[in-house]
Amino acid sequence: MEKRIIIAGSGGQGILFLGKVIAHAAMKQNKEVTWFPSYGAEIRGGTANCMVVVSDELIGSPIVTDYLIVLNQASYNKFMSRVTPNGYLIYDASLIKNSHGRTDINIYPVEASKEASLIANPKLANMILLGSFIKLSKLIEIDKVIETIEEIIPAKRKEMIEINKKLILRGFSLFEN
Repeated sequence: MEKRIIIAGSGGQGILFLGKVIAHAAMKQNKEVTWFPSYGAEIRGGTANCMVVVSDELIGSPIVTDYLIVLNQASYNKFMSRVTPNGYLIYDASLIKNSHGRTDINIYPVEASKEASLIANPKLANMILLGSFIKLSKLIEIDKVIETIEEIIPAKRKEMIEINKKLILRGFSLFEN
């Protein structure tokens, strides 16, 4: 099993953090992982994306196309064509309005910013999408993600641990399986 994931949006939306959580949680499950961050010179407000590959075996190629988690329209437009047939698109439908009409992929709109604002802050939509990704992909275990959140959030931001857990669980609960 080898799955390739793109997470894309604007700087400040937690794109790199979301990728880091997926990568760390997969490592906790003894998976092989690569994590490639990329961001524009502007950082906050500029483009940001990261690519994560999770595999049971050594990873030979960082090409990323199985899953696209996207948080803004520009990234949606840029990366939509890179999703392979039967791949998954999970996107923040609160911010992304148009559809390319692809019928060869699994598309999951999530009102992530709206859901995040009901719990904490719309800027935390990345955690809603993380929960949805966990549920839909079945690639990583939710308990490993929660452990990862507890470990990688620095002590000075300790109040964010419980908030992020609530957001992840809310995103997880949006889809039935």
